[in-house]
Parts: sequence; structure tokens; C-alpha cells
Amino acid sequence: MMQKTNLKRSVLHFTAAAALLLVASIGNAQSKYTESADREFERGGYSDASKEYLIAYNKLKGIEEKGRVSFQIAECHRLMLDLQGAADYYNKAIGFKYFKENPEVFFNYAETLREQNKFDEAVKQYNEYKDKGGDKSKANTRIKECEEAALALDQPPTRYVVEQVPVLNTEQFDYAPAWASKKGDEMILSSSRAASTGTAEDPITGESFMDLFVSERDKKGKWSTPILINNTVNTTSSEGVVAFDKKFQTMYFTRCVYEGKSNFACDIFKAKRQGKNFGPAEPLNIINRDEDDSSLVGHPCITPDDKYMIFSSDMPGGFGGKDLWYMEYDSKADKWSKPKNLGNTVNTKGDEGWPHVKADGTLYFSSTGHPGLGGYDMFSASPSGDMVFGNVQNLKYPLNSSSDDLGIIFEETADQGFFSSNRPGGKGKDDIYSFKMPPLEFCYRATVYDDKTGTPLANSNIVIAGTDGSSFALKTDGNGGVSLCEGEVLKDVSYNVDVALDGYIGTGDKYSTVGLTESTTFAREYFLKPIIIGEKYDMPLVLYPFNQATLLINEQVNSADSLNYLYDLMVKNPTFVVQLESHTDTRGSVTDNQKLSQRRAQTCVDYLVGRGIDTARLVASGKGESEPLISDKMINAMATEEEKEIAHQKNRRTVFTILRYDYVPKQ
Repeated sequence: MMQKTNLKRSVLHFTAAAALLLVASIGNAQSKYTESADREFERGGYSDASKEYLIAYNKLKGIEEKGRVSFQIAECHRLMLDLQGAADYYNKAIGFKYFKENPEVFFNYAETLREQNKFDEAVKQYNEYKDKGGDKSKANTRIKECEEAALALDQPPTRYVVEQVPVLNTEQFDYAPAWASKKGDEMILSSSRAASTGTAEDPITGESFMDLFVSERDKKGKWSTPILINNTVNTTSSEGVVAFDKKFQTMYFTRCVYEGKSNFACDIFKAKRQGKNFGPAEPLNIINRDEDDSSLVGHPCITPDDKYMIFSSDMPGGFGGKDLWYMEYDSKADKWSKPKNLGNTVNTKGDEGWPHVKADGTLYFSSTGHPGLGGYDMFSASPSGDMVFGNVQNLKYPLNSSSDDLGIIFEETADQGFFSSNRPGGKGKDDIYSFKMPPLEFCYRATVYDDKTGTPLANSNIVIAGTDGSSFALKTDGNGGVSLCEGEVLKDVSYNVDVALDGYIGTGDKYSTVGLTESTTFAREYFLKPIIIGEKYDMPLVLYPFNQATLLINEQVNSADSLNYLYDLMVKNPTFVVQLESHTDTRGSVTDNQKLSQRRAQTCVDYLVGRGIDTARLVASGKGESEPLISDKMINAMATEEEKEIAHQKNRRTVFTILRYDYVPKQ
């Protein structure tokens, strides 16, 4: 939880130069009316600061100071996640021409619009920011994020299904879910709901201080309304962001202590489980507060082997705002090592937090520094050594949005779990969302037609065999159709299809789900040719070199592959007896051409026999030059020798006829 709003927001919107500009504007322009409000803002008490600024605003008369105070009120509301309230006061600040002193008013106004998915309006304000002297690179980055976010909403790049979990959420902050049991039937979350401990108001958020609540899931998967865990952990200060050891006996959590007007000190504590409750909380003392009273420490995560703790902190030695750090546990000494930075592959100049390590060792975290859709986005990083992570990947929409998305957890090895977000459409300022990757759905739909008439063919037989050993024997309905859509078509399986009907030449097909990442319907139409005894049926081109009986195989044609068409047809129609007819061109003598065509026909028969077709089903017939497709007169009229040679080659062809279909296959 780690001074939640301050942690989430303090570095997100400002470069170092802009932050200095803001401080300078406070220092130079503050009046006696805003001194207290400015001090409260600088320490992160945004709720209290906004109230004091509002009192001061009503006393001010100069347009310049009203513009600055309007901006400060807007900043308070933005950092409290009251986006509409922030937008109202940014508009006022712009109306008072505050942008002349600080163009950040346009940028931060755009930020509130972007987080509400008002992308066109946000882009307009980013452009105003550039035009008024703002950081063009920063604005262009945000404009690109707006464009990508708008596209993601329209065309989601992943199939995840994300849903708010109403029973876990309130109108306040509800965030950072964490498993609290091995069975996954208990969840602890952080919340500022009305049931929180104490009656004081958090000066950061204006709501109750954050506390830890537990919810239980029944056998039907329904979660109970969260209730407070015991007061040895929850206090009148803020607690949040929980992690457990692998036995779920020790809970680690963040506590941010609020003591009057002092800074908000955030540290990691631990508490041992005692039955259904927890024992006294003890600080880990990761930072020596006598030497460093300002660094924030929180967001603990325990690796699945209990060997390391990963956490977030802005302690010195990092790469930006909040970095991810880690410590190694010495079980014999029962102590943690000194913190080490997780490195610049994961950490950036922005903020990183909310780490979670999945059972397979993959690190998940939220960041404002890696390229994303805006706000905090969630990322994964693959393990490549002991506490070494690389290949950082954005989890994309809908897990990420243009708002803050953080605190993802998974249900063991399944591709589903929970996270928190303040995206539009939620119940409160932060809400708990569930996510899951739905199973891929595959469907096979086919219709069989008569090739000559186009009439749908009922009672056609379709046999489908899968590489997983599955098989289906189907008959087409009165409309010639069949379908497999109720989970019969499985992922990573290839299927072979045979289509047959008495009196027709059978055909076939293949389809496969191997490697598919999207649900797919395989739509097929099969046109069966009626069996007509003695009719010549075309087949893929089978050609021969001039005056030769060998099959022509070159870059343009592979006659052996062409004959495989007839092979497949005869396998699918095992009762057919066919005659292969070979033809020559008209060059050479009639006698020689007759002999040549007979040899060519026999070449085809021999090829099919070599592939296993019974010789009793094959007849070789040489037709010589008696049936040319293109006459000599037509060839002689052609302009070039190349055209003439192509015509002669077309006459050197092979077709087949079905002699009968009463052959009885050998057993």
C-alpha cells in the first residue's frame, strides 16, 4: 500500500524539471493564505491540502494567485483519483491563464481525460501543452499511448475476459488482492471502506485509512463480503499489500504510519498466523530510520521457494522513482540480507511496484516507465538466472488500460486470477477485477453440393479422423450440412476429412488447429462430381518432355504431384476402376505417337501401382495424336514459336475416365 496515492502518483506525471518548476511556483507565489496548504501538499496530504487551498481560494483576489491555487486544487484531486474534480479545477486554472507560468496544467489536465478514456480530448490538451512550451517528447509519448489505447478498446489484442468482482468492491479504494491460503479459498485485500479501523480521515485520500480485509470463496466459487482481519495487524494508520510465505504461516505487509503533521513513513512488517488470526506485527527494519526517514518501503512479494523477498522502494541507489529491490532470506539466522536493486532491465526512470512471482518463476509487476497504455501498466519478465529477469512484456489490453492497473495475482499455474484497477466503469476509486483466458473454441461446418447442379446433397457421408485418435462419422442433413461445434474440435490437433456419396466421386480435405491462437470456425464447401461412365475427367496437369514418356518435373510443373490427385481420389473411392488416357501432340508419325502415348499412359499406371493402387483398378490407354485440344490450324496461326510450343505441350496430356465402380477391394 505504501502511502498508496502518493506512491502511485508522485512521480507519474512530472519530470525532474517539471517538479522543480512546480516547487518554484509554490515558493515564489505562495501567500499567507496558502502557506499551510502548500506545506500539506508538499508532504503528500492531498485531501487536507485541497480543503485548505479551497479556503484560501475564496480569500484571494489576484488572477495570478487564483490560477496557481486552482492548479494546486486540481493536483490534489488528481492525486486522490477524483478525476472529474481535477478536470474542473484544471479548466479554472487555464481560464486564469496559469499556463503562462506553468504549461503542466495542460499536460495534467490531459492525464485526467486519458484516464477517463476521453482520448480525443486528451490529445487536444497534450498538443496545447506542446504549443505552450511543454516537453514535446513527453507529450508525443502520451499522444501515442492515447492512440494505442483507443485502438486496443476497439480491437483488443488479447482474448482475456476481465470482470469487476462486485462483492469485493466498494465506492472507496479496494486493491492489491493476495492469496491467504494454499487452496486459494481465502483472499486478503487492501481497502479504505467504511469498516476500516478508527474514525480518523486519511489526509492523503480524504477517506478512512487503509486496512486489510479477508474474503473467503465457497465451493461454488462465490466470494464472501470482506471483513477486517484482527487488530494486531490493522491499526489507525494504513496497512496494505500483503504477501505470504509458501506455508501461509507468515504474512508480510506494508504499514504507513501517520503521526500528526510528520511525514508518512512506510515500512514492511510481518505477523505470524495464530489460528484464524495473526499475532503481533513486527517491522523488518529494512531501512535505518535514524539515517533515512524519508524513503518509502512496501509492496512485499515472497518468491515461491521462500528464498527471496521482492519489494518496492525509492531508497537511494535506484534508477528512478520507486524501484524493485530484493533481499535473500537466511533461514538459520532468521534474517534478511541487505537490499539489492533488481536492475535496469526491470527498473526504469519511472515507478515500479506491486511485484508478484508466478509458480513458473515469471515476475509480474506494474510500471510507469516501460512503454504502455498510460498510468501504471502491468508487465511480465522472464527469469534468466537467480533473481535475474529479462524480456519485459506488456500484458496489453484488457488487462492493462489507460488508467492504473496493478497488483496481479494468478491462480496457481492457470491463466486466470485477479488484479486491481481504477479504470472507468468501476464501483470505486480502485476495484478488484477478475481475469481469465477463455478456452479456444473451434468449429467445423461443411455443406456438400452436386457439382453440376449446385443442389445440396443430403445423406452424404463425412468421416473425420484426428491425429489425437478421435473420429467422427457424420451424415449431411436435408440442406447438405454438418457441423462439429460442441467442443469436439480440439486445439493442437490436425484432422483428415473424407466426403462420399453413392453415385458421386468422393473428395476430401484437411484442417488443423495446431498453432492457432484465436477461436476459429472451419467453413467448408464440397462439390461432388456425379459418376458418369466413360466421361473424361480433368486432373492437375501431367506433362511429358518432347518425344519422351517420363513425367515432366521442373520449376513450372511437378507431374508426379499431379498424379497424387488421382491417387487420393482412388483411395477415397476404393470401388473405382479407371482408365488413364495419354495424348501426344501432332508432330511425328501417327504410329510413333500412338506408341509414345501408350508408354506415357503406362508410366502413369506404374506410378500409381508403385504407390499401392491395385493393377486391376487401372487401365493404360494411349490415344496418340487423335484427340488434340488445339488443332494444327490454330497452332500454325500463332505469332511466335514460344506460343506454338506451349500449345503443343498442352496436347501432350493425361486425363482419366471411370470405367466402372463395382470393384471389390481385397481384404
